[in-house]
Amino acid sequence: MGDPVTDPARTDSRLLRLADGDNVLIVRQPIPGGSQYMIDGVAATTPADLPIGFKVAGTDFQPDDVAIRLGMPIGRATAPIRQGELLHTHNLASLYMRTHGRGEA
Repeated sequence: MGDPVTDPARTDSRLLRLADGDNVLIVRQPIPGGSQYMIDGVAATTPADLPIGFKVAGTDFQPDDVAIRLGMPIGRATAPIRQGELLHTHNLASLYMRTHGRGEA
């Protein structure tokens, strides 16, 4: 098996794309800050630790681009986001319907 950082033919095995067409990847194993990793053959470096379960950008995002996970829109970019960067509330506005909007307690 090739090195997940230097094998350009694939995405780092520490990341998981849940469905074809997703532009959001899920961290499967912790990635320490400063580490380099590959996404679709493109090198990315994380400035901060990426814990298990966190989301990263599978591609570059511009403001208002929609993040797709499991084939569904989960949020809209509120700022430019580079491929490999953490996706969270600081740069992504949720598109999930809030519980109170459905009339549930």
